[in-house]
Amino acid sequence: MLQTASAFLLNVGFAWLAGSWIARHWLRSNGANAGGVEPQLRRTDLAAAGMSTLGSVTALLAATAVMGDVGLREACPIFWMMLTSTDYGHAGSVTIAAMLAMLLIRGLGGTGRATTICASLALLLFVVTRASMGHAGEEGLLSGALAAEALHYAAIGLWTGAVLVSGWFALHDARIGTSATGAHDRYLELMSKAAMAAVIAIIATGAYSAWHRVGSAEHLQHTFYGKTLLLKVALVMLAVALGGYNKFIGLPAARRSNQGLRQVRTALRLESAVLLGAMLAASVLSTQQPPAAM
Repeated sequence: MLQTASAFLLNVGFAWLAGSWIARHWLRSNGANAGGVEPQLRRTDLAAAGMSTLGSVTALLAATAVMGDVGLREACPIFWMMLTSTDYGHAGSVTIAAMLAMLLIRGLGGTGRATTICASLALLLFVVTRASMGHAGEEGLLSGALAAEALHYAAIGLWTGAVLVSGWFALHDARIGTSATGAHDRYLELMSKAAMAAVIAIIATGAYSAWHRVGSAEHLQHTFYGKTLLLKVALVMLAVALGGYNKFIGLPAARRSNQGLRQVRTALRLESAVLLGAMLAASVLSTQQPPAAM
């Protein structure tokens, strides 16, 4: 349970950071004043980076206990040894360093190109390293499985993060206010296109990884891993349906009135809850041995 909870925390923290990173570009394209949104967005980023750092450390401690077949208290004295003498520990240290870098980047408060590049590199480093710590990493750093896992992790993080930031921050009443009808059209258009690209990447890489790890339809139906994977897929499909509603019904309504914009926001908030459920299922899967590996 601690491994699952830790993985969920670090995944949600990463998703928010990825979502806020791309939402900044959409807000600027929409004509938003950086000075008006950056301070509040930076505070949420700091909280997300701190949460992801805590999740990474706790996940490593739980992994130490599992590897040593000891309790958490007994794992503390050998925690440093695990960090410094195992590949898993080395990779975990890199994920912690990447999140600490994000804390520093957002803490400094820069908004220029150098800040954007540094944040991009820190997030990319986190994605690749985190993917290497899972089942895909067992096949090597240059394997197709690891590439698919990294792309899948990045895509679902960007999608979830973009929906979270849009639904709970960018389209908050404080920013909608009495703005003119259509004032957020550019933001919504960019968000919709990015979400569609992310969904395509998730479906393609998810199908590859599922076939690679599950191995057969029987494993999909009769193992805990397979049933959890099916639950995750069902939640993703529900999120896709909500996204489809927004694309074909919500966005046209948002162009006509601010009431329509608020309906888009409601759908985004529902979608964010569903995606968090899918992320929780993914966190459970990360702690289980795939049937094909048994």
